[in-house]
Amino acid sequence: MYKIEEVIGKGSYGVVCSAYDTHLGEKVAIKKINDIFEHVSDATRILREIKLLRLLRHPDIVEIKHILLPPSRREFRDIYVVFELMESDLRQVIKANDDLTL
Repeated sequence: MYKIEEVIGKGSYGVVCSAYDTHLGEKVAIKKINDIFEHVSDATRILREIKLLRLLRHPDIVEIKHILLPPSRREFRDIYVVFELMESDLRQVIKANDDLTL
């Protein structure tokens, strides 16, 4: 169970909130993606993002902890993706580091 704390920003295709996982006792980020099937191209990109993030394991890449699905297929419009809570997002990193190097 998750206790929503505050909206922390907008991600690609959704709103991101910080929350507290009462079961594990840790802070997480939850992205709500609205009307996932409204546009086929967006749904494809969202599915690709989720599949890639589930496979990638790196300290600098956010980890998907859980995906909350609706109780029935008929009600499947929105999806909630639970991530580890990071200190910043990619937009903030790029904005703060104009001269990123490899």
